[in-house]
Amino acid sequence: MPSNILKELDLSSPGLLGALPKADLTLLASGAVVFGVQRLVPSYDDTWYKAIKKPTWTPPNWVFPAVWIPLKVLQSVSLWLVLKQAESRKELLLPVSLFGLHLFLGNWWNVVFFGRQKMEESTKWMGAFWLSIAGSIASFAQVSPLAAALFAPTQVWVTVAAKLNWDIVKLNTKQQ
Repeated sequence: MPSNILKELDLSSPGLLGALPKADLTLLASGAVVFGVQRLVPSYDDTWYKAIKKPTWTPPNWVFPAVWIPLKVLQSVSLWLVLKQAESRKELLLPVSLFGLHLFLGNWWNVVFFGRQKMEESTKWMGAFWLSIAGSIASFAQVSPLAAALFAPTQVWVTVAAKLNWDIVKLNTKQQ
């Protein structure tokens, strides 16, 4: 950010910038984990997805990376804040475990839905994914309310994705 914007932000909310931890290697590591874990999922031929019925409200394909990239940045900062503000390793156990579970379940949903093309089964994994995000947010809030707030938009987007998943299943039940 340009320094004049930072100065204005600090003037409008005195002490806000000083209250944030300084960026360090933990932030870089958090981003590497969040962005790196998704690379573990192989890419799939999108021919199948293009051919299935989708609800009229389905976002265009370009919307998904346009939304996920900023969400991954917010998740990285959220994880970083928790790692920096936790008072002990014990305090990190639940938030970091739930965060790792959310990363795994998000990737596993992709494997089940796109890779295995098991639409109905994917709704169960989507539900588990959604719950893991809710649990992560709740546990992050105990360490850093700001971290929880930064993670909350992911919950909103995954709610939209869950509804899309459910609607696709309903439209394609005879094709499975």
